[in-house]
Amino acid sequence: METIYGAGNADIYNNGRLIIALGNFDGLHLAHREIIKRARQKAVEEGLKSAVFTLDPHPVKVLYPHKNVLLLSTLQERAEKMSSMGIDYLIVERFTKELSTVPPFQFVRNYLVDTMKAAGVVVGFDYTFGRRGRGSAADLLRWGQKFNFMVDIVPPVTVGSEVVSSSLIRILLAKGEVEEASRYLGYCFERRGRVIHGEGRGKIIGYPTANLDIAPQLLLPAKGVYLSEVSWKNRKLFGLTNIGSKPTFNSGNETCVEVHLLDFEGNLYGEELKVVFLQRIREEKAFCDAGKLKKQIEQDLAFARKYIENKYSDLKEKQCI
Repeated sequence: METIYGAGNADIYNNGRLIIALGNFDGLHLAHREIIKRARQKAVEEGLKSAVFTLDPHPVKVLYPHKNVLLLSTLQERAEKMSSMGIDYLIVERFTKELSTVPPFQFVRNYLVDTMKAAGVVVGFDYTFGRRGRGSAADLLRWGQKFNFMVDIVPPVTVGSEVVSSSLIRILLAKGEVEEASRYLGYCFERRGRVIHGEGRGKIIGYPTANLDIAPQLLLPAKGVYLSEVSWKNRKLFGLTNIGSKPTFNSGNETCVEVHLLDFEGNLYGEELKVVFLQRIREEKAFCDAGKLKKQIEQDLAFARKYIENKYSDLKEKQCI
């Protein structure tokens, strides 16, 4: 997959028209994947190239910065997953306040018709675009007929009785329900971060942790302790990941992400880790002293090992632990 920054900055349109999936695709959950899958299928059927057209930064971050809306994924994370789906191009248009004032019809004419030469577009049923989000999927159908491009509207994707959406996934993660969130994402929720120096208290009590520097615009699951699968270079290990503010040591209100890797010794400073959240073990607690905390960690580890043995034994065999 080729990533193109700026819809007008590529010559790919001279090689034939595109089938384009439109959307922000934050988290790239099951409904997003259905939209992209359909775009690729239709491109194959028509002998054309497929593309995803998205805006970055997320419009909410530009229009409503005071709301501090946290994202499920970075553009890079979304791009990696899209590439694995066989899309030919990811076209990223920089979102600005000026772009937000473009009327829906002008957006269709300027971007989809004149610039990207769309042969067809695929959108979700709730897709909106243009000034104040006044453009709808129904508008695309009408203007598609006018400008001679196909429009495919993907209906709601459901899991059980729930409609898959980024909002639902955020709610589940805010409650620490990472397993339930994975049902709607189509994969286990994950975070990446570089290992930075912490306060060293974990090492003192016998359970050293890798402190991760997570991008501040990204959503974290609820505070607590999680069983995780941690990827580092070509290795996969199990770990206990603590998200919290270290209340036992009165470390303030800053939320930290610390990972204790099971059966591991080594220096990870400066390395990037990918933490995949498998199961929440418990909520965050404040203990009266380090000894009580150490005892709780021992219990957490015992629970984790038993859980791994019962549910992830096949995964364990593939790991270097």
